[in-house]
Amino acid sequence: MVGSQWAGSSSDCRSSRPAWGHSWETGLALQATAQDRQAAALMGIDTQRMFALGWGVGAACVGAAGALLAMFFYVFPDVGASFALLAYVTVALGGFGNVPATLVAGVVVGVIEVLAGLLIAPALKYAVVFALYLVVVLWRPQGLFGRF
Repeated sequence: MVGSQWAGSSSDCRSSRPAWGHSWETGLALQATAQDRQAAALMGIDTQRMFALGWGVGAACVGAAGALLAMFFYVFPDVGASFALLAYVTVALGGFGNVPATLVAGVVVGVIEVLAGLLIAPALKYAVVFALYLVVVLWRPQGLFGRF
């Protein structure tokens, strides 16, 4: 029962983003501000408001993720540290600013983590993921699919 609630909540959060970000005027203004702050300001977009909106949406997403993770993990002050580090590694592997590439990198990180825990040792699964991250950063600093 809990798994279906988690899957439903995450799919609701994920499916509402593309429609809001690409077709609504506020979403387009937010994207324009993210791409070029000065040009967005010249077009009449309140960039300070867009920054506040971006932080608010980010905080709401973190709150939703925290509420969903609280169903599966113990809650203590350092509970988010491992998730934040893995999230950074995933985004850096995919390439900053490239959402589909981050999705692919998330699948790669998940598969590597599970296989390392199964084949090597459960205690070393994060070490293998971080080693993969270091290899990719040394080989391709912009990430696997990054452009810059």
